[in-house]
Amino acid sequence: MHHFYPLKAIKVRKETNDSINIAFEIPPNLKNEFSFKQGQYLNLRFVFGDEDLRRSYSIVNAPTEGNAELEILVKHLDGGKVSTYLNNELKAGDSIEVMAPMGHFYTNYHPSNEKTYVGLAAGSGISPVLSNLKEALYLEPKSKAYLFFSNKSFDQIIFRKEIDELAEKFNGRLKVVYILSREKHFEDELFEGRITAGKLELLFARFEEIPIQGATYFICGPTEMIKGISDYLKNDKKVPSLQIMYEYYAAPDDEENAEMSDEFKAIPNLESMVTVIIDDDEYSFHLNSKKNSILDQAIKEKLPVPFACKGGVCCTCKAQVLEGEVFMEKNFALTDDEVAKGYVLTCQCHPTTNVVMLNYDV
Repeated sequence: MHHFYPLKAIKVRKETNDSINIAFEIPPNLKNEFSFKQGQYLNLRFVFGDEDLRRSYSIVNAPTEGNAELEILVKHLDGGKVSTYLNNELKAGDSIEVMAPMGHFYTNYHPSNEKTYVGLAAGSGISPVLSNLKEALYLEPKSKAYLFFSNKSFDQIIFRKEIDELAEKFNGRLKVVYILSREKHFEDELFEGRITAGKLELLFARFEEIPIQGATYFICGPTEMIKGISDYLKNDKKVPSLQIMYEYYAAPDDEENAEMSDEFKAIPNLESMVTVIIDDDEYSFHLNSKKNSILDQAIKEKLPVPFACKGGVCCTCKAQVLEGEVFMEKNFALTDDEVAKGYVLTCQCHPTTNVVMLNYDV
C-alpha cells in the first residue's frame, strides 16, 4: 500500500536563490495512484550510502487547474542533505522515488458555495496554502480568497509571478498582500514585519469586508506563527476550529513536547509482543515500553514500514490499533475523529499492554 514509485523530474526550476520548483511526470499507469487532493504532500525517498532518508514536500498544484504534472517546492536548508542535493544537483530527466499523495490539509469545495477563504503563509509554507486557494477559486465561482504572504524581501517572494497572474486572472475574487519582514514595503508600512496575531488584527481592520467568523483559514509557516494565529482566531475571534486548518513542517519545539514528557514517564515499564500488519503480511517483535517507539523498532527489525518525518507531523506512519493499547507521545497530524477511531502515529507510540496489534493497511 505504501509503495515508492520512480518518477521522472521533467522540470527543475530555480524559484528563488534558496528554493527550487520540481515537476514530476506521472505515467499513465499511475494516474489513479497519484490522484490527489489540494494541500496534500508527497514523500520522497533517497538512499545516500547507508542512509535511507525520507522527506515530505507539499504539492503546489490544484487538482482542477489542468496541470498533468505534480509540482513541489524545496527550500534549501543549511546542512540538509536532501534539500542540498535537490537544489544543487537534481536535473531534468532524473528519477526520484516518490510515494502516492497523502495528508488532509484541505476542505471540500462545491460550485454552489459562496465563501471566503483566507491564506496565511510564510516562506515555503505557501505551497499547500496556494494549492487550496487555487482549488477554491477554480471550483467555486462565487467564492473569494485573500492571501497574506510573508517573505524576507520582494526578490525572495516564492511563486510571485504565478501568484500575480492568479490575482489578475481572478480579479475581484483574489486579493494578495505581500508582507516583508526585512525590507521596506513600497506600498504601506502595515505590510512590513511578520504575520502575528497583532498584525492579523490590523489586517482585519484594513480589510473589514472579510467575514472573520465565517471565513475558512489555511495557515502554514513557522511554528510560532501557526500557534499564535490559530490561538488568536479561536480564542479572540471565536472562529470555529473546523474552519482553521494548519500544517506544520516540523514538530513544534517547546517544553510541553520535550523528548520525555511526564506522561511518557508515567506509562508502565513492560515487555510487549507487537504485531504489525503491512500489505496483508503480519510481522511480530518484542518491545519494551520504555525503549524504542514502535516505528523505530520496526525499522530496526528491517520491516517494510512506511515513514517520513518521525516527528508526529506527517501521517505516513499512520496505523490503526486492532488489539491492546499504546501511548502516543505527540500528534500534530491526526484529527480528533481519527484518534477516536484508534488511529495512531507509530513514530510516537509505545506499547502499554503486553500484546499490541496494529494495521498499517488503512
